[in-house]
Amino acid sequence: MRLELHKVKIQDVQFGDNTRINDGVLYVNRKELQELLQADKRLGKVEIELARPGERCRIVQVADVIEPRSKIGSQGSFGFAEKYTTLGEGETSVLQGVAIILSDCRGKGEATISGESHGNIIDMAGPGSEVSPFGQTLNVVLLPQPKDRVSGMDYQAALKMAGLRAATYLARAGENLKPDEIEIYDLPPLTEVMKSIDTLPKITYIFQILSLQFEPIPGEPTLFGKQAEGMIPTIVHPNQVLDGAITSAAPGLNVQTYQIQNHPMIKELYRRHGTELCFAGVILTVAHNNVADFDRMADISASLAKWVIGADGAVLTKTGGGAPELAMARTAQRCEQLGVKTAIAMLHMGADFKDAKYGASTIFSMPEVDTIVSMGVPYTELTLPPVEKVIGGPRSQSEDLTAKGEMVQWMGSIKGSLCQLGSSRLTAVRY
Repeated sequence: MRLELHKVKIQDVQFGDNTRINDGVLYVNRKELQELLQADKRLGKVEIELARPGERCRIVQVADVIEPRSKIGSQGSFGFAEKYTTLGEGETSVLQGVAIILSDCRGKGEATISGESHGNIIDMAGPGSEVSPFGQTLNVVLLPQPKDRVSGMDYQAALKMAGLRAATYLARAGENLKPDEIEIYDLPPLTEVMKSIDTLPKITYIFQILSLQFEPIPGEPTLFGKQAEGMIPTIVHPNQVLDGAITSAAPGLNVQTYQIQNHPMIKELYRRHGTELCFAGVILTVAHNNVADFDRMADISASLAKWVIGADGAVLTKTGGGAPELAMARTAQRCEQLGVKTAIAMLHMGADFKDAKYGASTIFSMPEVDTIVSMGVPYTELTLPPVEKVIGGPRSQSEDLTAKGEMVQWMGSIKGSLCQLGSSRLTAVRY
């Protein structure tokens, strides 16, 4: 399966009469995009704002971040839209340097690990912009209002769909342009690839995509355009992950769709493929919230790794907090029991924030699971300076002086500063 990402580098974004790209500038027809998104009967008025790096601007109540992409020569993208589209092969248009920011406009919004009324935020200047990649992107911020009597879950599903539709709409502007870069991902079937590198260890990636700690949102397109709640562990091609088959399920704790589209684990396995290892595909799994399902899902995932893929080793990541951590560890333990060596990478969401400054911990103890890469603790505090403008959330919050003023935030509430998949800009230093 061969996937070509045709990347068009964007240097600025502005509103214009036509949605187009000219000399590196993305012009957005605000009215046309609004009409496209407001066609969803669950949404009322959809405001659209722009935020650029260096502006003293703060985006609040951020629900998700999406990179603009579209399948070239096809009607659909992200496994949805008017017609189902095959993902993982062919050509995909990418607007590099641009991000779609979704802001939840329902009053106080959803609870966050920060406990702050402003929710998850993005600062476009100052220390907040330095720790998050989204402080460095050209951001098109969507502010969709829910219609009267639309439930919270229906609104959240509509919000995600608005983001995916906007991402596809904008990326189409780059489809007929000569790309600045073509990034190629080409991985044939395992039976073929092993013919030339059969001496290298076969490594699979076990990717936890949904946590049932939180009630799944009906209609939210998390896996090939559908909700993934009832999924059992299944094998997919890594190209399908990179090509939009999976989106971040709400509430998306430290995982945004943008990061899945640019999945650092998958890209690193691709980079080492053929020299240090044989990349043997991706196993998708769901993190349940009870012991019986921990064991069931762990056994299915480990059996796929051992008896179907024939893997020598597996890399595992999680989503969410404590229960997903146990589910991931149990899967790694079962793999080890079957002779598949494992390494897990994890953000310590289950740590006690009061003791976070003294170091990270795990909430499991399994002798077999002894290779753990820590990606940090989300409870480190960062002081953010005042800003001149606030975008997002309810209008009353945008006008709230406390939202503009200096604030102290947990690192995990600054979107993009930490990532369950490993794309953080931060590192640990021992003094």
